[in-house]
Amino acid sequence: MSTFKATSTLDKVFEGGILIKGASGVIEFITGLVLLFISAAQMHSIIVYVTQDEALEDPKDKIVHLLLHSTQHYGSGSRTFLIIYLWIHATIKLIAVIGILKNQLWAYPFSLIALGILMLYQLYSIVFVRPSIGMILLTVFDVFILWLIWREYGKVRKKVPLDP
Repeated sequence: MSTFKATSTLDKVFEGGILIKGASGVIEFITGLVLLFISAAQMHSIIVYVTQDEALEDPKDKIVHLLLHSTQHYGSGSRTFLIIYLWIHATIKLIAVIGILKNQLWAYPFSLIALGILMLYQLYSIVFVRPSIGMILLTVFDVFILWLIWREYGKVRKKVPLDP
C-alpha cells in the first residue's frame, strides 16, 4: 500500500489542506473530551477569566460578548449536542484524512461526500442561522479542499487498474 506523495505545488497545497483538516479533527476531538469533564459554570468562569483583559480594554468587544453570552446559556442539552457533534465531525475528518494520506481509493469519495454534507450544514448556518465571517471563510476553504480532493481522486483513479 502506498502513501500520498506530493509531486507538484498544488499537491503540496492539497497535502497541507488535508493535514490542516486532520489537525482540526484532533482539536475537535480533544475539545469534546474536555467539554465532557467541564461543567457549564466552569466553562463560563474560564471564558470570563480569559477574556477579562479584553473586556476591560474594549467593553463593546463583540467576540467577548458572544463568548460570554454563549457560555451563559450553555445547558446540559446543548453541551451533550456539542460534544457529540464535535466527536462525529472529528471522527469523519480523521477517517478521511488518514484514508487519503494512506492513498486508499475509498477515502476520496468518502471525503467528498462527508465534506459536502458538512458544507451543507455550514451553508445552512450562514443563510438561515447567523452569517459570520469565520463560517464563510471556513466554507470557502472547504470548497477549495473539496476541489483539491476531487482533482486528486481523478489522478488516483487513473492509476488504479480496473477489474476485468
